[in-house]
Amino acid sequence: MTDAANTAPTTRGGFPEVRPVEDAPPELGEFVAALHRLQDLTVSTRPDSALWAAAAEHVRDACALLDGHQVPEVEVVAGRVLSLPGLGHPLLPPWTMTSAGPDGVTMAGHFTQSHVGGNQAVHGGMIPLLYDWLFGMIVTSAEIRPTRTAYLHVDYRKITPVEEPLTAHGHISKIDGRKAFITATMTAADGTVLTEANGLMVRLLPHQP
Repeated sequence: MTDAANTAPTTRGGFPEVRPVEDAPPELGEFVAALHRLQDLTVSTRPDSALWAAAAEHVRDACALLDGHQVPEVEVVAGRVLSLPGLGHPLLPPWTMTSAGPDGVTMAGHFTQSHVGGNQAVHGGMIPLLYDWLFGMIVTSAEIRPTRTAYLHVDYRKITPVEEPLTAHGHISKIDGRKAFITATMTAADGTVLTEANGLMVRLLPHQP
């Protein structure tokens, strides 16, 4: 399967070689967890104006601490730590990869208050984000990279709840040259299928960014 899609040389044109980080500082996980908590509180509280202003000042102070330490994309740590929920990226939901192999990739996690679209259900737009991340992990695990998402289709079967354990599994259903077709599902703890997805990941040519 991998050889059939191995059409790209080692040296890429405009696509950086980004690998997982194994020596990330443990404090990164604490920081991202705090950011997730801040996001949840932002969308679920109603403090007075003075508290909003004070909180904004604290956030600006945190920005000031980090500003000036920017690095190139290939050196960034957040978003590349497999052991952290959401890879240590503040915009990804707190899911982790639980298995990866020839049969595909399985991820487990949950959505939080910051992902609510209404009536304690996960916003419909958050679910494709999770699937796109899962699809990327699937092709990476199959050593098909670098790729871009050509399309991603989601069927919403049931309401996806927040703050409940969920599982997602996907696998490559077919390979056609540089094209990797993927199917996946997201299920509740009792096995109920909440959403189904299918998509196409295309391996880039050497000159493609």
